[in-house]
Amino acid sequence: MTSMLGFFTAALVAATAQDPGVGPGSAAADLPPLFGRPRSAPAPLSAEEIERRRAAFEAHLEAEGLVLEHDIVAPPWYFDDEPDPGMPRAEDWTLPPHRATIFLNFFGGTMSNGTNSALMESSCITGTVDYPAFTNSESLALAIIEIFRNKMEPYGVRIAYEQAPPPELPYQMVMMGGTPGTIGLPPGTLGVSCSSDCGDMWWRDTTFAFTEQSAQATTLGTTALQEAAHAFGLAHIDGSQHIMYPFASPGDKVWATSCTPYNDATGGINCKPTHDIFCGGGMQNDDAELMAYFGPNSPDMVPPEVTIVAPETDVLEVAPGTEVTVSAEITDNYEGAGWKFVVLNEDGEELASQPAFLFETSWTVSIPEGVYTLRVQAIDHDRNVGSDEVVVYAGVEPPAGTTTGDTDGGTDGGTSAGGTDGSGQAGSEDGCGCRTRGAGGPGFLSVFGLLALVRRRRA
Repeated sequence: MTSMLGFFTAALVAATAQDPGVGPGSAAADLPPLFGRPRSAPAPLSAEEIERRRAAFEAHLEAEGLVLEHDIVAPPWYFDDEPDPGMPRAEDWTLPPHRATIFLNFFGGTMSNGTNSALMESSCITGTVDYPAFTNSESLALAIIEIFRNKMEPYGVRIAYEQAPPPELPYQMVMMGGTPGTIGLPPGTLGVSCSSDCGDMWWRDTTFAFTEQSAQATTLGTTALQEAAHAFGLAHIDGSQHIMYPFASPGDKVWATSCTPYNDATGGINCKPTHDIFCGGGMQNDDAELMAYFGPNSPDMVPPEVTIVAPETDVLEVAPGTEVTVSAEITDNYEGAGWKFVVLNEDGEELASQPAFLFETSWTVSIPEGVYTLRVQAIDHDRNVGSDEVVVYAGVEPPAGTTTGDTDGGTDGGTSAGGTDGSGQAGSEDGCGCRTRGAGGPGFLSVFGLLALVRRRRA
C-alpha cells in the first residue's frame, strides 16, 4: 500500500502528539507550577456527571466485548488458560528485548478513545474527556518519580515526566491524576490498565493512577508501577512485599525475582500462557519477564542508522506534480526505536511530519514547484537521532555544480540522553545489532487525517 501527501492543499499534516496541557480548568483555581509548568485544579464533577460517565463506561465495555477484572480492562480471552493465537508458544519464544520509555503524565489533557499514547488515547475513554492534572505537591510527584526510577533501573526503560516524548518514539503513558469516576470506573480503585497485552507487543499503552485517592508516595508509586506492568502483561501475585500484589499495603515493594503463585482474590489472571513460559504454570517471575521484554539497563550512545534506499540519489530533479516515493531502512543497536517522515521547504521550515506509528518505511508525496527536503528521521530511547534525506528540485534548476544521481549511506545525529525530562539512566554498554522490529512495509500518509491504528504483533 502506497499513498500520497499532496502539497497543493497548502495544508500541514495534523499535529499527531498532543502535548499534555494543564487539564480542564475553565472554572478551576490555579495550582502552584509543577516542574516549572502551569496547572489548574479541576472543577469537581457533579454526582449526575459521575453517573453519566459510569453508564457510558459500562455501555462501552458491553459494546466492545471487554471485561473489567479489578484493575484490568481487556477482552475475556486475555484471562483464558489458552494462549492468544498471535502469541508465540513457549518452545519458540525467541523475541529479543526492546528499549522503552514510560511517560508519567502529571499535566492531564484532552483524551479520546484509541490505543495510542502519543495521541492521548485510551481504550477506556468514551467520547472525549478532559483529564485533570495532578493536584498534589511537586515533592510528592518527585517521590513517585523516584520510585519509578529505582524499580525500573535494572531494565532498559527510561522515565520521562516533564514533557511528552516525541510522538515518533514509542512510549507508554501513565495518567497521574483524577479519580476512578473521571473515566467512569466505580469508586475504590487506585488505578487501571486499559491497554494491556501479553509480552508487551504494543508499545503505546495508556494506563491510569488515580492520584486523588491517596497522598502516600509509596501507595501511588506502587499503583502506577503496577498499572504500567499490567500493560506489559504482568499479573497479580502473592506476597504483600511485591509490586504486583493486588492490595495496597504500606512499605517498600519489589519485583518478584522467583516464580511466585498468582493471586486471583480480586479478579482473573491475565496472560497465563506467557507466564508459563518463564515459570511452567500457576506462577509468575516479574524480574524474568521484565528482563526478557526490556533487557538489562545500559547507556546507549549510538544513534539509529537511516538509509534512504529509494530514490537512489541525494538530489532529485522532477517536474512539478511528480509523485515521489521515499523508502528507507532503519536499524539500531537496540530494538524499540521510532521514526518519522518529514518534509521541509527550501528555508528549512517543516511543512509536514508523520510519525511512523505502524513502523511504515515507505511514503509517497506529490511535489509542487519548488525545492524540498524529504527526510526520514529516527530516534531511540536515549534520544539519539539519526537521519537521511533527499533534496528534490521540482521545476527549479539546481545550483551550479550540483551533482544529481549520487547515492548516500545516511547520516547519524548526535546524542542527547537524559536531559531535563529525567529520561536518562546509567549502566553497562551492550548492543544487540539487530534490525528494528516492524520496519517493513509501506505506509499511508495524508494531510486529511491520521492512520487508523491497529495492534502490532511481532512475527
